[in-house]
Amino acid sequence: MFIIFSPYSFLFLSTYLMFMFSLLSISSFYYYWSVMELMMLLFMGLSYTLFVSSYSQLMIYFLIQALSSFLILVFYIYDYSSLLTVSFLMKLSMFPFFMWYINLIYRFPNFMFWLASTLHKVPAMLMINIFSLHLDMSSLWLSIALTTFISGLMMLSVLDFRMVLVLSSIGNNSWFLLSQMTNMFTFWLFISIYSLSLFFILSEFKGLSKPLTSISFQSSSYSLSFWVLSLSGMPPFPLFYGKMLIILSLISTLGFNYMFLVFLVFNSLMVMGYIQSMMKHFIYVYNSNIHYLLKY
Repeated sequence: MFIIFSPYSFLFLSTYLMFMFSLLSISSFYYYWSVMELMMLLFMGLSYTLFVSSYSQLMIYFLIQALSSFLILVFYIYDYSSLLTVSFLMKLSMFPFFMWYINLIYRFPNFMFWLASTLHKVPAMLMINIFSLHLDMSSLWLSIALTTFISGLMMLSVLDFRMVLVLSSIGNNSWFLLSQMTNMFTFWLFISIYSLSLFFILSEFKGLSKPLTSISFQSSSYSLSFWVLSLSGMPPFPLFYGKMLIILSLISTLGFNYMFLVFLVFNSLMVMGYIQSMMKHFIYVYNSNIHYLLKY
């Protein structure tokens, strides 16, 4: 089961979404920052009603997010573009600030994992676009490329499918940042397709790492494969068109630079990681079915 809402969970989530939509109408940076921090508190409240693991992990997540938000405010006031860029990279858990995110988000319940990987990234991304923040583009491009590269390498080396999704969440931060550099339509289209794909993948899980019962090989495995391939951005699956739109929009607005080419090459590692994880899943399901048939 994906999630069971309590009345408190529903209250926190509905208020969270209300604040999310209100961000689109805020023109003051300081009001925007305040609402973003209120959303962080609502996220913590929602997590508290659903969390089944150690609450210390939840507090670490809150402290790092609060620290990065505070640094964003300070460096925005003093107009330190390089340090402001570093603060955003910390908040978005991008290179070199992503190791803390891996261990924490892995233990989150499925719904909180989905929320932290999708909608909870939107306020920081929109802040960069709405207020045209002056970031250090050299550092930003370097982090985008290395985030994708390291995520792809780690995806190729892990066996746990859930860990693959965690690393995918980190790697796709690069695509989120690139999409908001183009226009809001591209950004919302990409994050909508990504959110939908991740939602259906997580709905196939009832534990931390094992897929649903292997007896449902015919029904769940092919559905899972479809959404994993969509998440990888391979043609002709939905996210491929979102990524192509980002690539074409970036080329038309910013031109083609060597860092963008490096990023695209590194992204192929993530695609290989998705395919490898899907192959391992089918091998696992096939062996489980054989063992089940031999047992009975």
